[in-house]
Amino acid sequence: MKQFPEQLIDKTKWADIMYRFVDVLRINMFLVDHDGHILIAPVKGQGNKLSYGCELLTNSPFGMGATIKPEEFIQRFERIGSYYELKDPFDLHTFAIPVSVIKEGGKTIAYVILGPIILNKRLEHTEYQEIAKRLNFSCDDLMGAINEIRVVSFLTIQSILDLLAALIRDVIEHKLEQYNLDSINLAQDGLSKKFRKAAEEIYASIHMDELLVTLLDAALNITKTECGSIMILDEKKGELIIKVSRGLDETRVQNTRLKLGEGIAGLAAKDNSPFLIKGTQGENRIKHLLKRPEIKQAIVMPLSSKNKVYGVLNLHTKKEESKIEDGLENLQHLSKLISATFTAVNI
Repeated sequence: MKQFPEQLIDKTKWADIMYRFVDVLRINMFLVDHDGHILIAPVKGQGNKLSYGCELLTNSPFGMGATIKPEEFIQRFERIGSYYELKDPFDLHTFAIPVSVIKEGGKTIAYVILGPIILNKRLEHTEYQEIAKRLNFSCDDLMGAINEIRVVSFLTIQSILDLLAALIRDVIEHKLEQYNLDSINLAQDGLSKKFRKAAEEIYASIHMDELLVTLLDAALNITKTECGSIMILDEKKGELIIKVSRGLDETRVQNTRLKLGEGIAGLAAKDNSPFLIKGTQGENRIKHLLKRPEIKQAIVMPLSSKNKVYGVLNLHTKKEESKIEDGLENLQHLSKLISATFTAVNI
């Protein structure tokens, strides 16, 4: 496996993907090899941009300073399910996602480090003061760094970890397949090119479907809804098609084709604007389309990046007691992550 890490991890491309997600998630990320040596450094704030705890990662008792050996950094993480977690003296949490090559026996070649974050709520200011004093750390510097760090629920961070793990798996497996295709030596160059193009299209389609299922499941979990879909925009035809779904009739999934501006999802895509629906109550321009009273609440959210729409996320519940709007803020971050994913997987 010694030949694989350099082949599978293109630092420039991985850095581009990770920095996109830092902007979306507002959580720092960096990459280390299996032994803990930094491959891609934490994002530093420049100008008006925040560093999301970079100072705590690099210059504090938290621990990526020059006095901490790389292997000691990795050893401080504890395994939690498929991931690893490190809790520091300031009650901040950082997670490690293994970068593994499944087809090579699941060998871990690196770790994506995500954090630090604050789980559920910040400590009281006096508590941070006491911790800083005990560790001989400047309280002003600490609070400046703490204020940059995002507060996240356990459910949300679990969804984020699952999404990133799915994307990492997709990127690694796709790269490995490209590597294997490069090693195929067919006699006729023309046939070789046709074979490679067809194979890459099949691999890309399979990986994208698997990734979108993970993304949809995360959205359902965050909003506590039981039905939903992700629609993808076919730019050539100007149509939205259902790529993945949960809890929807299969015939409806296969037959749904919406032009931009057609139906609620088509309007959301055309105007790049979300709709929050409660029963038959919604904005005036979609009231005539609300003909399913059994659906108690729904969110229809365009998936876009830099004003370019890639698709639409549809979620709904038939449960009266659900409060779908409670997950709206996290869903907005998730929708940005989905949009970033569309770009990232094509890098």
